[in-house]
Amino acid sequence: MSVLGAILFILAGLAIMASGIFLFYAWLPLFYGLLGLDIGLLLGRSLTGDVGLLAIALGIVGAAILFGAAYSLEPYRRILLGISAGALVGLSIASVFGLDHFIGGFFGVILAVVGSLAGAIIVPTFFDSFIIAASAFGGAAIVMAGAHLLLPGVALFDRSAGGFLPALLTLVLTAVGMGWQLNNISAWVRPRPLYGNVSGTSVKNRGDASRSSMK
Repeated sequence: MSVLGAILFILAGLAIMASGIFLFYAWLPLFYGLLGLDIGLLLGRSLTGDVGLLAIALGIVGAAILFGAAYSLEPYRRILLGISAGALVGLSIASVFGLDHFIGGFFGVILAVVGSLAGAIIVPTFFDSFIIAASAFGGAAIVMAGAHLLLPGVALFDRSAGGFLPALLTLVLTAVGMGWQLNNISAWVRPRPLYGNVSGTSVKNRGDASRSSMK
């Protein structure tokens, strides 16, 4: 089960680390589903210390909840994003710095709640930047956790035996993920048309011209 969990960690982490902003704009439900999966996996690992049945079950439940919320709570998607991505960042901080075993594993939960509140406040002001930073850092933390589960004897992935190197590698992966997303954001994120192939600007211009002709 640990091998399956490790592979799940790595794949989910890479997906959200490298393409968070793209997934949000192109496949919003999938983006939320991946966030829910990552949150559930990290939460289960925080509570049990391993990626067993509980962690995988929480990951599936989290993915299903946020996937459904992408449809049912669509008008509030920015606040939902702030809450979910903030929770992921809080759990990622606990995972990267080895804080998730404090208070019987509930310290990670506390950081998730704090991250959710902070994310809900920050996201309206720094929307795209928040998505890129949160997805890159959260994805990098999950990749590192998966690598440690897959290769437990390698100190580079072990936050206990590796000293500052695992945290440093996580920050390097975060920078790579952010750089990749920023480098591709212009191709991934395009203004969406409001009416068929007519853009919002065209509609506004036509409306202005129509009002001018009536004067």
